[in-house]
Amino acid sequence: MHPKREKKREQTRQQIILGLLELMLEKPYAEITVKELCKQAKVSRMTFYRNFHTKEEVIEGQFAMVYANFIQRLVAQKRFAFYDVATTFFTLIKENQLMMEALVHNNLTNLLLDALTNYVKTLIEQQILITREQSSQFLVAMISGGLTEVIVVWTKNGMQESVEELVLFASKYMHLKTN
Repeated sequence: MHPKREKKREQTRQQIILGLLELMLEKPYAEITVKELCKQAKVSRMTFYRNFHTKEEVIEGQFAMVYANFIQRLVAQKRFAFYDVATTFFTLIKENQLMMEALVHNNLTNLLLDALTNYVKTLIEQQILITREQSSQFLVAMISGGLTEVIVVWTKNGMQESVEELVLFASKYMHLKTN
C-alpha cells in the first residue's frame, strides 16, 4: 500500500478507536451501535466496515497498535532486561488510561486478558521475557491474569501509583528472570 494511503488508513482507524472509547465512557458498550460510532468518529459506515467488522475488532485494533508501539520502543531502547520491559509496558498502559478506563467501566477486561495472554506467550517465545522455569500454559495464564488484575486495580485507583512502583511490585512477584 502507498505510504500516504497507509497513513490515512491509520488515522481513520484511530478516529474510529477514539470514537468508540469516548462513547464507552458515556454509555454501556452493549448499547453502542455502529451507526452511533460512525457519527462520533465522523466516518461513513462503509469506512467503518473497510477497517473493522465488529466493535470488538476496534478494541483489538487498539491493543494491536499499543503492542506494536511497545515492541518499537523496546527495539529502539535496545534494552530487554525485565526492568526495561516492565517500565515500557506500564508506561504505555498509563498513556492509554482512557482505553483502560473504558474497558474497566464496561466490564470488558476479558478482552484485555485475551490480548495479554497472546502477547505474553509471544514475548516468552521470542525470549523478550525470560522465565525462571520452562514456559507453560499455566505460567502464561498466571502472568497475563496477574497483569490484567494489576491493570484493573491500577485503573480503578486512577493510576495514582507510579510506573516505578508497579515495576518493583511486578519484579517481586512475577516468575521472570530480572536480568
